[in-house]
Amino acid sequence: MRLKTYTVNNITEAMPMIKRDLGSEALILNTKKVKKGGLFGFFQKEKLEVIAAIETRATEKTESREKPQQQPQKPVEEKVTSELIDELKNIKQFMMQSIDDKSLPESLASLNRRLVKQDIDAGIRSDLMAKLLLETGRNPECTEQQIEELARQEIIRLIEGHQQSRSSKDPDFICFIGPTGVGKTTTIAKIAADYMLREGKKVGLITSDTYRIAAVEQLKTYAGILDIPIKVVESSADLNEAMEDLAECEIILMDTAGRNYQQKQYIEELELLLPENNKVQINLVLSLTSKYEDMKKIIDNFQTIKMDQLLLTKKDETSSSGAILNLVHDYSIPIRYIANGQNVPDDILAVTPELIADFVLGDDDNG
Repeated sequence: MRLKTYTVNNITEAMPMIKRDLGSEALILNTKKVKKGGLFGFFQKEKLEVIAAIETRATEKTESREKPQQQPQKPVEEKVTSELIDELKNIKQFMMQSIDDKSLPESLASLNRRLVKQDIDAGIRSDLMAKLLLETGRNPECTEQQIEELARQEIIRLIEGHQQSRSSKDPDFICFIGPTGVGKTTTIAKIAADYMLREGKKVGLITSDTYRIAAVEQLKTYAGILDIPIKVVESSADLNEAMEDLAECEIILMDTAGRNYQQKQYIEELELLLPENNKVQINLVLSLTSKYEDMKKIIDNFQTIKMDQLLLTKKDETSSSGAILNLVHDYSIPIRYIANGQNVPDDILAVTPELIADFVLGDDDNG
């Protein structure tokens, strides 16, 4: 790792120097205020000391692209300890602790405070702030509106870099899983209506949520309103029979019992129920009112079941959208829909990178 220290008036002044000396992949490791100059300890001026670093390998790759190859040299094998690897992985997490609001220009400090309120992960914020600092360093006259648009474009690029492209062909069978209380049944009704009204498809419904009589009756009510067939199943044998009965349907949507999926035995029960083929698309439904750590635990527990997409509900019940971006960054599982109310079929939004960016920056009119 290559380190370099700069003594400047503010962080904005340091960014062009860091990029010039270490490249655009450099990270700021630490900032602190120091006293410099003066005479016999008097009349000293307050400065900002900035320590920046670049991984040696990244530097070598940059230099190899920029410089013509020289005479072959004996390869040098670098051994990196596991402690150093861990340190490099966590640098971005520590970076935000070093760049506090006092070190940032007010326009960026204000944006950073908004992202903190949205519960955006510190590592994501640090990446974004570093990129925006470089941009504002090149163009100090950036207005707040321009900075906002730069931030939006960076967030969109982040999402596009992590989200897998969705298949153009819809699956024949979609199974919806998720914990209790996330609004799974209502969300399925919205999606069924969307397939019928927007795409003109013949839809069938299956429910295995026999733990709650109200859930079965609720889905039957929706099926009656939409005039589509519904089957209730209790076992894998029942499921196979139901799928045969609904063979004329172009797409089948299946509701499952909401359980505490932080407990793995319920996931094992679900595995026994699902058909053993690749034609089933698994959609995990999570509520945006949940703690992000709880969402992560549920997703991690579902690693034995291939999750194809995420659906997020109750956007209208929270003022924080940071979990959406955190999920995109941490798991790269496509997010298909975001539900923002109880009305069927209206309160559901097809997700785009632009929509997520607007949610995160608080610029949406759909909350």
